[in-house]
Amino acid sequence: MLSNKIVSSSLLSLLVGIFVVGMAFPTASAQALTCQVSPDAVAINLMYNGTTLNVTGDSNAGDDLIVKVSSETGEVHLKYKGKASGFLWMKMGNMAFKNVPNVYMLNSTGPINALLDASGRTANMIGYDAIQAGSEMERSDGAEVESKWFAEFLKFKKAEELYNVKEGAIVRENGKFSIAVEWPFQAPPATYTVDVFAVRDGKVVDHASAPFTVAQAGIVKQLSGLAFNNSAIYGLLAVVIAMVAGFAVGAVFKGGGSH
Repeated sequence: MLSNKIVSSSLLSLLVGIFVVGMAFPTASAQALTCQVSPDAVAINLMYNGTTLNVTGDSNAGDDLIVKVSSETGEVHLKYKGKASGFLWMKMGNMAFKNVPNVYMLNSTGPINALLDASGRTANMIGYDAIQAGSEMERSDGAEVESKWFAEFLKFKKAEELYNVKEGAIVRENGKFSIAVEWPFQAPPATYTVDVFAVRDGKVVDHASAPFTVAQAGIVKQLSGLAFNNSAIYGLLAVVIAMVAGFAVGAVFKGGGSH
């Protein structure tokens, strides 16, 4: 009986000791990855010339980050040129790029190929190579499409400021991150997504996302609706506006020439 009491007392002392040690040296907990985007609604009005998206959130200080801003994948159609009769350059037809985002912007805390392995980049469509791997190309004439045309597609998208990659641009401080993304006016109205990936040892270990919308507003929305729903009135209105603008310019130059 006495021995049982001694064993119970020793066990209780051991459990208390473990609890005290645990309180003195708490285990580190990983910071949950979060993502917010501001503004979450972008209005296209008469004064619209693009905007700045501020992406912020919490993250584990030991992880690298990749922030992707993109549209849903779909089809992009472009015209391509070729030599007619062997010497005259002209537009030869259309080319469809399938399963590609219309808008794609990537930011990271370091070189993306060094942060994330090839399988992770492909699975999460991170990087231009990953976009190409998941895409398809078709020519309107049914001919085989050379791989060089994807490079031309990227060149066009970059020139339109709809595609870009910036490595090392994310700001980190006290378990938080932030990045300012310059949103181009060329991006069409749609719902877009900001995806944030936490990367460790070449693998994605956490993911957070937030949507935002770009939509026409005010007179821009009204004129667009008129163009689609009543093209005759829209055409007449466009002619009237052009005539008024022409008379106004003529009056200005006439007035300047009389002095």
